[in-house]
Amino acid sequence: MRSRVLALALFAACTSEDPIRDDKPAPDPLAVKNVATEAPKRTGYIGVLTPREVAEVTAPFTTRVIDFQVKLGDQVEKGTTLAKLDEQPLREQLAVAEAELKAMKAEARHSAVSHGAAAAALQREKMGAKEGIASKADVAEAAAKSGEAATMVSKALANVDEQKARIAALTDKLQHMTLASPLGGRVSLRYVEPGGRIEEGHPVLRVISSDELFVKFAIPSDQVNHVVPGDKVAVKIEGRSTPVHATVKNVAPELDPVAQMILAEAELDTPVPDKLQSGMVCQIVPVTTEARAH
Repeated sequence: MRSRVLALALFAACTSEDPIRDDKPAPDPLAVKNVATEAPKRTGYIGVLTPREVAEVTAPFTTRVIDFQVKLGDQVEKGTTLAKLDEQPLREQLAVAEAELKAMKAEARHSAVSHGAAAAALQREKMGAKEGIASKADVAEAAAKSGEAATMVSKALANVDEQKARIAALTDKLQHMTLASPLGGRVSLRYVEPGGRIEEGHPVLRVISSDELFVKFAIPSDQVNHVVPGDKVAVKIEGRSTPVHATVKNVAPELDPVAQMILAEAELDTPVPDKLQSGMVCQIVPVTTEARAH
C-alpha cells in the first residue's frame, strides 16, 4: 500500500509540473472501458466424443495370433468372430495335465490300499490287546500308521480334484481360442499383429459401440456452478459447420484429482451423424446457461 501511495504521489507530481500541453479534448470517462473489471467471455469447454460401451477382448491363454478375421474400423455384431489363436500350446499343456491326472489317480488308489492295510493292522492289534497278546504301545503304533495312511489318501484325493479343476479350466480356455465380439459395434484397436505373441489376460482387440457416442468434457473449477444436469449444450466439432446439440446428464460432484477440473457428460439429442467417430475433439458451448444469463 505504501509503494502504491508513493507511486501515485510521484505520478501526480510529474503531471502537475509537466509543461507540455495537449490541445486535444480530454476523453469522456464514461466512454472508457474498465478493463480490470470486464469479465472475459467464456467460449466453451473442451470435450471428446466417447463410446457408451468399450470391450477389451483378451487372450484366454498365452499363445500367438494365427489370423484376424476383421480389420480396424469394421462394423461387427455381437458374437462375430474377431481372431483365431494358436491352440497347439494349450492342447499340449492339456495333454500333460491329463497324463498327470492319471498318475495322481494311481497314487490315490495306492494310498487307499495302504490305508486299508494299516486299518486292518490296527484292528488286529486291538484284538490282540483284548486277548493279552499285544501291548498298548503296539496299538498306538498301529493307530499312528493308520492315521498317516488316511492323511495320504486325503492328500492324494485332493490332488486329483485340483488336477481335475485345472483340466476343466484348460478345456474351457480351449473353447475360447476363437475370439468373438462381446457387443455390436466397431473394431477400434488391435494390440498385436498376426503371428504376434499375446500373454494370457492381455487385450487382443478393442470393440466400441459406434452408434452410442456421448460427450465427455471438462469444466474449470471456477465455473463449477455454470453447468448443471439438464442444461442444453452445442457440440462444435472440427470440420463440421453445423453444431450437434446435446443435453448434460452428469456433472461430477468434485474435482478430478489429476486434471483439477470438473468432469461432465452430455448425451446427443439426435442419432449420431455420419462420420462422427470416437475420439473426436470438440468444443462444448453452453446454451441453457447463456439463456439464463440473459
